[in-house]
Amino acid sequence: MDKRHLREDRRHGSPEVPVGVYRMARAAGEPILDAHWHEEAEFLAVESGEAVFQIGLTAYHAAAGDVLYIPGGELHGGYARGGAACSYGAVVFRPDWLTSPGDGAAQRLLEPIRAGRGLPVPFAGAVPGLAPALFRHLGPLLDLEHADDPAKPLRLKGGLYQLFAEYVSRAAFVEGPSRSPLDAQTQERLKAVLTYVDAHYARKLTVRELAAEAGMSEGHFSRVFKSFMRQTPVEYVNALRIRIAASLLEDRNMSVSEAALEVGFDNFSYFCNRFRAVFRCTPSEYRHRERGRA
Repeated sequence: MDKRHLREDRRHGSPEVPVGVYRMARAAGEPILDAHWHEEAEFLAVESGEAVFQIGLTAYHAAAGDVLYIPGGELHGGYARGGAACSYGAVVFRPDWLTSPGDGAAQRLLEPIRAGRGLPVPFAGAVPGLAPALFRHLGPLLDLEHADDPAKPLRLKGGLYQLFAEYVSRAAFVEGPSRSPLDAQTQERLKAVLTYVDAHYARKLTVRELAAEAGMSEGHFSRVFKSFMRQTPVEYVNALRIRIAASLLEDRNMSVSEAALEVGFDNFSYFCNRFRAVFRCTPSEYRHRERGRA
């Protein structure tokens, strides 16, 4: 997942097989999942450790074996719980890939999902037996991440059908859209602010400026922002700058001081302190470690 962009523009899979499969591991103290959104839907399975994942304005405490469903367009992110390490897998896909006019049964059962009228419950643990059943199917799907298998498209589609079959057999759906008009408006305003920060992080940004972008008072904006992001606006901007600087440090041609200036830090000591707070190492140590992996 590109650390620099909050609305994902990456292509998941290919036009013919629009499915992306990813496994991620985060050490204790590392950022789990930056807040972002994409038009595709997503299954997320926690394979070890624990974390808190936020979908829209709702937070879910998830541990190994838990599965979440994230509708397309929904703002979501994750953060550490109690400093624990966490590894998780994600299957990102276009629901319309699973339906076709020639398949009446799939069309009837899955069309409400594609159209957003009926959505799988977001946290599988809320339905008895659902999470273990989904987890059994997700393991083989995640194993396909780097598979060189001519049957991979069939296995991906078959695996997704098995996942949705578990929801259908348990009637484990909620009426869509799953958020109130107020929640939807709040999410859209937050998306606008995140997009704005993504475009202007390298210059000075004030809370007043971000609140104006959201169409809120400074006080209300700060409360809403922190309720979702678990950070103040200033903390978020600095953390984003640090993560982008980390990406830049993986470039062999950029020095630590150049990376700091590139992302908007004019105080080198402050940059180093903020970097250590996020990655638990100095920028130089991080650069040496990451370049050693190349």
